[in-house]
Amino acid sequence: MRLTAITMIAGLGLAACAHNGDDAVRAAASDDAVNGEAAYLEHCAGCHETGMLGAPREGNQTDWEDRSKLWQGVLMEHAKTGYFDMPPKGGKTHLPDEIVDAAAEYMLEKTFPNRPKD
Repeated sequence: MRLTAITMIAGLGLAACAHNGDDAVRAAASDDAVNGEAAYLEHCAGCHETGMLGAPREGNQTDWEDRSKLWQGVLMEHAKTGYFDMPPKGGKTHLPDEIVDAAAEYMLEKTFPNRPKD
């Protein structure tokens, strides 16, 4: 009986720790405005600043020439579902769509500041 109680308490403690991490991600996404630059730097820059595995680099228009001219809508969808060697959400599937969208929008605006909006 005592072993069962200890096991249950330990399990609840671990579940509480795991749950807190999800709350932090949800809280960040539920802010009125997600900081696109911060989201990009934390989740995307590792590949998109270096061009790792053919990732188009932020700020380098040449890297984006073969991409769709539908811009924002297509980019947002590719960021969430994956494209070529990029896995969905850059492999961070726990990220809320709002964070992925903010990062993609930031990258697009930095690369094409004068582009027409969708």
